[in-house]
Amino acid sequence: MHLGDLTWNKEFDLMCPMNRIGTADLYIVSHHGQPISNAEVLVHGIHARVAIMNNGTRKGGQPDTMKIIYSAPGLEDLWQIHFSQLSGQEYTVPGMFIANTYDEPIAAMPIAAFTPPRPGAGAAPPPVHNGAAYWIKISASEDGAFTVTNARNGFSKRYAKQ
Repeated sequence: MHLGDLTWNKEFDLMCPMNRIGTADLYIVSHHGQPISNAEVLVHGIHARVAIMNNGTRKGGQPDTMKIIYSAPGLEDLWQIHFSQLSGQEYTVPGMFIANTYDEPIAAMPIAAFTPPRPGAGAAPPPVHNGAAYWIKISASEDGAFTVTNARNGFSKRYAKQ
């Protein structure tokens, strides 16, 4: 399931008073994993087994969203396009599930979440991406199973049909 940048109020409309979507094996986390989307009623209602977050190092993956995703019924794994400085160690997935680590070298893994950058005209420019960019690939099988692969480290995991 991929809802793009659908906001939480529209997600709520899809799920209440009844779930109009049903369940999904794979959920592409909405809006880069920002709290403006990914309402608990939707994320928990679809019972996704796997979630993939198309986040950036400083965009998406905030603690409020991560709490909802991690507590979702049936979730086996969360994969991220980037390590999220906004979630810190508290909500970071193991490195094998992260395609891109960080933009700039950091002295130590932050325990606490970073404060999101200020939006708008006064915001500091994003750092220049340095190094290779890696992807996460989903391969579906005719038998209903699917495999997720991290291009950075070659780690892949197969999810059998349920």
